[in-house]
Amino acid sequence: MWLHLGLLAVCTWALPFCMGLLPVRFMKEEHKSFGMVWVTGWMMMFAVFQILSVPFIVCESSFTLVVQCYTIVIGVLSVVFLFFGRSCVTDCLRRIREKRPDRGQIPIMAVVLALIAMQLWFAFHMQYLDGDDSFFVATALTSQHTDTMYRFTPYYGANGELDIRHALSTEPVFLGWLSEVTGIHVTIICHSYVSVLFLFLMYVIYAQAGTQLFPLQRKNKWLFLLFVNIWYLFGNVSIYAAESFAYTRTWQGKAMFPNLMIPALFLWLLFMAKDEMDVGEWAMLFVIVLCTVFTTSTGIFSVPVLLSLAAVLIAVSRRKAFVLLQTGACLLPSVFFGLLYLFLS
Repeated sequence: MWLHLGLLAVCTWALPFCMGLLPVRFMKEEHKSFGMVWVTGWMMMFAVFQILSVPFIVCESSFTLVVQCYTIVIGVLSVVFLFFGRSCVTDCLRRIREKRPDRGQIPIMAVVLALIAMQLWFAFHMQYLDGDDSFFVATALTSQHTDTMYRFTPYYGANGELDIRHALSTEPVFLGWLSEVTGIHVTIICHSYVSVLFLFLMYVIYAQAGTQLFPLQRKNKWLFLLFVNIWYLFGNVSIYAAESFAYTRTWQGKAMFPNLMIPALFLWLLFMAKDEMDVGEWAMLFVIVLCTVFTTSTGIFSVPVLLSLAAVLIAVSRRKAFVLLQTGACLLPSVFFGLLYLFLS
């Protein structure tokens, strides 16, 4: 049991941390933090899996081959990123020392952290079977048991043609990889671990957004996080609300898209609006666009509209047309996978 838990900790904590060091190293100084390292690390892991697995899926190769190749690639990349990005650790530690909370912040911090801890506790102890588990969890499990990807219908196990509607969004296969590497059943991983892990990741992203919204008013950052907590706690006005998906479908791509990818995109839009985009920020925007495709095919079509509109507004307000070219380059993953989707349909 301890071996399985150790492998799970390595795959979901150590690997994202290592993968995030190099991108954050090339970001602006005010964006460097351990939270940003962890967020960018997860985005890098998702993006690498998307790039590597889609050719195997389209060519109808085996799931085992994807597991072996991705494990080797992500292991090598994590070592390389750790080596070349290790100086980022010093920068993050320095920023922690510079931004120690004052007495006025401590009470609101305690309330926010208590609310987050409560939600994580409930996410672990009060999960239930969701209807879409018959696709997301079953697709991961079917990939493991049949050694194929998107060939067998997860609802009743019939063999058929490649399910191109879902094949370009590889999040269920990623969960299958995590289960295969750790030796823990994918249903246990989704309901008892990923549900907590991605909920915590969501709040880390919102914390980065709060830092950008209130760079000089750190107490307001925690008030913003308190507002976000209340919004999510009481935002489940229907079963289809993003807030409901955050708690009941956390491990599903359709929940990751509104609760992880969209907040991350808006965080990067804040960077763009404040003209705080360096090499690392632009590279990560490209990666995040790739990650939206990883979660759901909806990202192929909706994200270009959002980013294009934002780029036009920013270019006009700052009188800087070059932003349009930079944003267009970051949208290339959506263009590529959109064309691939149309070609294979």
